[in-house]
Amino acid sequence: MTAQRWESLTFLHWPVDPAVVQRWLPPGLTVQVLDGATWVGVVPFVMADVRVPPLPALGAWSTFPELNVRVYVQDREGAEGVWFLGLWATRRAFVAATRAAGVPYHPVVAAVTGDGSDVVRYRFRAPGRRGPFPVPHEHPALHSGYLDAVVRAHEVVDASSGLASWLTARWNGYGSRAGSLWRFPVEHEPWALRRGSLDVLDTDLPRRLGLPDGGAPPLVHVAAPVHARFAVPRPVR
Repeated sequence: MTAQRWESLTFLHWPVDPAVVQRWLPPGLTVQVLDGATWVGVVPFVMADVRVPPLPALGAWSTFPELNVRVYVQDREGAEGVWFLGLWATRRAFVAATRAAGVPYHPVVAAVTGDGSDVVRYRFRAPGRRGPFPVPHEHPALHSGYLDAVVRAHEVVDASSGLASWLTARWNGYGSRAGSLWRFPVEHEPWALRRGSLDVLDTDLPRRLGLPDGGAPPLVHVAAPVHARFAVPRPVR
């Protein structure tokens, strides 16, 4: 089990054809659909106080930026959750440990900064590069990409129902290890969400996912911090 706190978290979502997403999934997972569409999420945030209970967090070493690209799925047992097309974190030891557990994190250079009010800036790029960072080779739908975004938070939205709940209230992540599918249960407080807007968005991730150029801007939600725990992974039979 691991424990952590998720801070400065933003959900960026684009609608996408479910048939496209299904081609990205491993055997045993089925894309979930709401009102005829599914969604791709790009989620930058800060992982804070990462630890293995009952051990304490190791100060500043335990806090670092993360970025993930995710889609929404159901497994053969009926559980709902998230399949990650890409996962990146700045702490290399964390990357190595999670890869050994079957979660394909990759290293990244990143900065997440705020102005002390309702604005957060995210910058993610490859180690040693000024431009794109590599996307895990396990996910051929993506090859490289980058993210530079400035997000502004506005009024509170209802996170208990409707589309906002469908996109964010996910209690399982999935990974592949030794040719088998594994489910990683997660628990945290209910999301407190605010509507977000973008002062800046510079990324090629939607294009690399096959979304049309010049399409609608993403749906943006800004989340208050939550404390999260990942339980021991379970094989999906």
